[in-house]
Amino acid sequence: MIGWRDWLPISMWLFAGAAQAAPETGVITLADGDSRVLRGATWYKLAPGVGVEDADILTGSARSRVQIEFARGTIASFAGEGALLINAGKDGALAFTMTAGALKLAVKSPPARVRIAQFEASVADGIVVMRADGGEIFIEAGSAKLSDASGVREARRGEYWVKTAAGFATKPLAPKPFVESLPRNFLDPLPVLAPGIKSKVVPAADRDITFAEAEPWLARDRAAFEKRFAGRLRDPAFRKAVEPVVARYPSWDRMLHPEKYQPKQPQASQ
Repeated sequence: MIGWRDWLPISMWLFAGAAQAAPETGVITLADGDSRVLRGATWYKLAPGVGVEDADILTGSARSRVQIEFARGTIASFAGEGALLINAGKDGALAFTMTAGALKLAVKSPPARVRIAQFEASVADGIVVMRADGGEIFIEAGSAKLSDASGVREARRGEYWVKTAAGFATKPLAPKPFVESLPRNFLDPLPVLAPGIKSKVVPAADRDITFAEAEPWLARDRAAFEKRFAGRLRDPAFRKAVEPVVARYPSWDRMLHPEKYQPKQPQASQ
């Protein structure tokens, strides 16, 4: 049986997280469809006026669309099924990790980075449109640096780039299939909607994350997400799902099975 003493490390993590709650870096100004945000280990429903914090993960359905306007003028529009992890540095620099879906990003200084499975794009004072599913990017304004294991490439205004198993390829204009796959609003400049948000909205809690939903993030950054989701081990269903693979998560194994990590007692001499 797991006693209260075994939960002490989890409680301390939760306390530390509450004491260092991330300041808001932006605000949701548009939220269509079934869009949600994962904050900590809890899902919340999105609505215009909800603040955005460091480490928030936005998700949506095939018809959903979310626009975020950040404090220094950068605007991001995220659409479709997938997830978008938002990280904000102390200097205001933004970093996004997109697992699937489409993103239009209008960047004001400081630069922003977008990571998808195929490559990472760094944008400074420019506008890009990306599809994570196809490893595609179009430079609508400014320029972007595209990097992967093979090096860095400079992508300029008006260029379309795609990364496949064969490597990068580029064209002087975006191909028709790429354009047709995008949400219609991506073809126009992103509107500035923040001035119309008159009051802050407290997001409505939906439910806590399941282990099946947590696993992909644990695979991306085990240490960070082990710590982030540790409180979910209190839930019997979550704990039961973890047990068959608990060896993958050393800190969780130590919490759930502290007896395995007790110093071995020396055997009494005969």
